[in-house]
Amino acid sequence: MKRLANMPIRSLSVMLIMAVCVGTLLLSSLIHIAYESRNAKQALGLELTTVATLLGNRSTAAIAFDDRKTANENLASLRDVRHVVLACLYGDQGELFAQYQRDDPLVAPNKRSMCQPAPPPEQDLLQIQAEAIRVRFPVSIDQQRLAQLFIDSSLETVNASILRQLKLQIGVVLLAAVLALLAALRMQRLISHPIQDLSGVARAIVSTHDYSLRASPAGPVELIALASAFNRLIATIEQQNAELESGRIAALGRFERLRADQAVLSELAKSSAATGADVALLAGLMCRRLLGFFQLGRVSVGVHSEADGYDCFETASKAAGSVAPQKAGEGVLRLGIAHWAASGERYLAVSDCGSESRLGPNEQLLLGASGPASFLWAAAGSSQSGQLSYVCFEVFGPEARSWSSDDIALACELADLIALVERDSRRRRAERSLRASDAYNKLLFRESCMPQGILDPTAMRFVDCNRAALAVFGFSRPAQLLGLSPAEVAPALQADGGASADLLVAHIRAALHGELSVFEMQLLRAGQPPWEAEVHLDRFESETATLVQFSLIDISTRVQAQRAMASLNQELELRVERRTAALSDANQQLSDTLETLQETKDELVRNERLGSLGALVAGVAHELNTPIGNSLVVASTLQDGAGTLAAEVAAGTVRRSSMASYLDMAKESSALLMRNLQRAAELVSRFKQMAADQTSGQRRQFELRSTVEDMVNALQSQFAATPHKLLADIPVGIHMDSWPGDLERVLTQLVGNTLVHAHQGEKEGCTRISASLHDKGQRVRLIVADDGRGIDPKSLPRIFDPFFTTRLGSGGNGLGLHTVFSLVTKSLGGRISVESELGQGSRFIVDVPCVAPQASQYRDFPH
Repeated sequence: MKRLANMPIRSLSVMLIMAVCVGTLLLSSLIHIAYESRNAKQALGLELTTVATLLGNRSTAAIAFDDRKTANENLASLRDVRHVVLACLYGDQGELFAQYQRDDPLVAPNKRSMCQPAPPPEQDLLQIQAEAIRVRFPVSIDQQRLAQLFIDSSLETVNASILRQLKLQIGVVLLAAVLALLAALRMQRLISHPIQDLSGVARAIVSTHDYSLRASPAGPVELIALASAFNRLIATIEQQNAELESGRIAALGRFERLRADQAVLSELAKSSAATGADVALLAGLMCRRLLGFFQLGRVSVGVHSEADGYDCFETASKAAGSVAPQKAGEGVLRLGIAHWAASGERYLAVSDCGSESRLGPNEQLLLGASGPASFLWAAAGSSQSGQLSYVCFEVFGPEARSWSSDDIALACELADLIALVERDSRRRRAERSLRASDAYNKLLFRESCMPQGILDPTAMRFVDCNRAALAVFGFSRPAQLLGLSPAEVAPALQADGGASADLLVAHIRAALHGELSVFEMQLLRAGQPPWEAEVHLDRFESETATLVQFSLIDISTRVQAQRAMASLNQELELRVERRTAALSDANQQLSDTLETLQETKDELVRNERLGSLGALVAGVAHELNTPIGNSLVVASTLQDGAGTLAAEVAAGTVRRSSMASYLDMAKESSALLMRNLQRAAELVSRFKQMAADQTSGQRRQFELRSTVEDMVNALQSQFAATPHKLLADIPVGIHMDSWPGDLERVLTQLVGNTLVHAHQGEKEGCTRISASLHDKGQRVRLIVADDGRGIDPKSLPRIFDPFFTTRLGSGGNGLGLHTVFSLVTKSLGGRISVESELGQGSRFIVDVPCVAPQASQYRDFPH
């Protein structure tokens, strides 16, 4: 199929037409030749039957008078029938009576047909074989068969006729193939040429990107429709390309405009006026830059405050060509502020002030006669603070300007920049004012809640401190701390054994080199033990000398917590080590206990198996008791009769009647002995098989019904002394390839449990074993059901657990149903479940496959 898909349509169409035409003719020729061959053979067989009938009737007299010569002459008349090669006439005893054999010089004598011994009379009257036809005609007079006539005919004439017809059919097929080829070549031009033209136009469009090319409609109606659809598709693509090109040009222009806008905005944001927070300088730079960039009539930048009114930083006009600090365009500014207050929008764009519907008579009057033709106003700020930064673009003259969304976005961003720089300017002015005030120094240093102070690194003395520093060292007046060295408020040695003076000197030197030094050390508080502090040292330049500023953070609580955590971690590690050792000992004890329990379990399982085998022996012994007892009675009777007969023989008084009576008794006794002994032998054989299954654990093929019946017969002795009954309902024909010993152990345990747990007292009970096939005959479902007292719902989830029993101390070891569960799930490869209600009995459902799994997969239960 892949090669056909890759072929050109020209070759594919020719090939398909030729294949259909030649294939159809060949099929019809073969069917015709087969039909003619069959008819010719049947006609030849009918002709031979007619000839055999005539010859048989003519040979009746010759056979009746035993005239072999006449019979041979009659058969010789077949020489005129050229296809007959052999004729044989057999007598009623099967002897050859007359024959005819055609002499063919072209056939070797050893290969010519000869009359063979007479075939059986039951042979068919007409036999059509591969190379010959044979006709059998029974010759009879008054419905009495006298002879049989056999005629063999060659099929050479028929084969020659069929060969001639075959040659004729081959010629016809070849002629039709040539005509089909000519027609296909003509037809493919009508289809392939328009498709090739269409493909050429498509390739030209792909290579030249000239979508004005069109395909010329030609050929059948479908190809004309295809060409028209292709032309419409190309026209649509051409139109879309034109639209895309115009959109691309427009997008490119907008991109260039946006890039220019961003360049202007970036230039203004990075200018020294913006970084230095000089709003007036930035406004002037912005007005001059935007006036020429946007080709505007006037650009205004300012701030509106509800308290101060309008503050126009800068206004640049195209007519003036310079920057003047005047309130230009005040009407536009009032309209923008009113629009902000009314609608909350931060911009107002008017393309034509004369026709704008939003501008009423009052607004037109506010703009004035010399007002702008178009304007764009944008602001930034908060109406709650009552202060707005604004940017206003105005266009004068007869031609109005339409403001795009990019223009509005740029104006808003410029207003944001002015507002940001103006806020930064106010913040810097406030900081400078605050730093210049004494109240600021007092708030920052004297009243700070963090202990701080100033240290002279040359004299190694405290020269200043705040109230928090006095409190942390336990002093009440600055004179108590000032003049002391840092080493005097610290212990001589730190917790790690290092000298406090050396630690301070090293970090003060680092601070003097411009580093921010942070470290931890112990300090002293008057009348109290050392406390942990985090010390921050920083270089401080005063008007007269280089000093060191220090800050202290009390970290005693954190250090104590860290030490407590370390101590706790050590204690936890010791506890973990002790508990790990204890767990190791406990695990070893548990391993030893588990091993002991496993050995005990295996021993109990073996005892359970021997117990079930003992019950089996008792049942078989009970079954053997009857036939062996009967055999003893019969043998003793036979012995007495033999003694009586021997006494009569010794006395010479034996009579015929006595001998006959003894023989009858001996015959009957022998029959009784044989039946009873055969029954005993059968029981012994079954017992041996059951014992071998339960002890050897061999896998074999068995019939389920016979196996269960043998087990039931062996267990009937346990039910004989009770009012309960054991019944089995097993269909015939359930064959299994499994472990019969394990299956018998399962059923024996389940049946035995009904006597121990289900049926109690004198009330009559019944235990029934049933089986059925399911899962398309691949699995067997065995049900052991009783009508006893049932199982407590609390015990149902645990009945298959090892060592669980409801008769603890009464002979139960709790391994019976656990053994059953292990045998079913592991050895037999199945599953077991239980259904029970109190007072309604129990049903144990064993579902196992007819062919048990391999021993290496599941069979790991001890046998």
